[in-house]
Amino acid sequence: MLKAIIVDDEEAALNSLELLTQTYCPNVSIVAKGESVNEGLELIKKHNPDIVFLDIEMPHGNGFELIERSPNLNYEVIFITAYNQFAIKAFKYSAIDYILKPIDPDELVKAVQKVTEQREKQVSPRERYALLFDNIKDVLPRKLVLPSNKGINYVDLDNVIYTIIGDSIEFYFTDNTYKKSENNIQNLKEILLEKGFINATSSCFINLNKVVKVDRNDNGKVIFDGGHTLELNSINKDDLIATLTAYNLHRNKKNTNKLEDWDE
Repeated sequence: MLKAIIVDDEEAALNSLELLTQTYCPNVSIVAKGESVNEGLELIKKHNPDIVFLDIEMPHGNGFELIERSPNLNYEVIFITAYNQFAIKAFKYSAIDYILKPIDPDELVKAVQKVTEQREKQVSPRERYALLFDNIKDVLPRKLVLPSNKGINYVDLDNVIYTIIGDSIEFYFTDNTYKKSENNIQNLKEILLEKGFINATSSCFINLNKVVKVDRNDNGKVIFDGGHTLELNSINKDDLIATLTAYNLHRNKKNTNKLEDWDE
């Protein structure tokens, strides 16, 4: 049985979540409820919970402050939030569980299941929450979490030149290194597209910000910063050049410095 605490400044929200948990999550026991950061900290110290259901926006402090003030962060957090869509992306990148208000019972069950899996892997929660704080500062996060059986690894997407997505996920970096993940990452294609990547092929996403030019010779290839190259095929070469050209024009409108033509 997992011990849980709810911290939310709205009494109706506290009671609703407690009822939903009792109904849909029989492996979770709500041992206490609090209405503020300070009260939540006292309850955590007293009960040593496995899970804290934590509202983000409260009148006297927010959920992030509670985590930062926790001396021994050995519990999992499921954020309860009505946060805007950009901030929610930071949660996705950081592999942090969250549920949107009003709470959907199915989403509650999924979040509790994720917490159960995280605790079985015995991964330190503090690492993931530290990454969340880093990502939330910029609203649109840069780092991606790669879960593994041995723990978690991080990928800074700003240093990725391209990614191959298949049965596994391969990341190729500007420093000529390579990283492979066997774990599926939810919404990865959506995340890459939002971060400035485009499809070079059905399985390959390239970082537009790292492209120097596209070579038309033979089937064509993409040339990245640092001289890294990626072979293309004749089918997608012209489409890719058109996309890159449009992107270049967009950047030129924002930047007085002339950028190098994509196509040579």
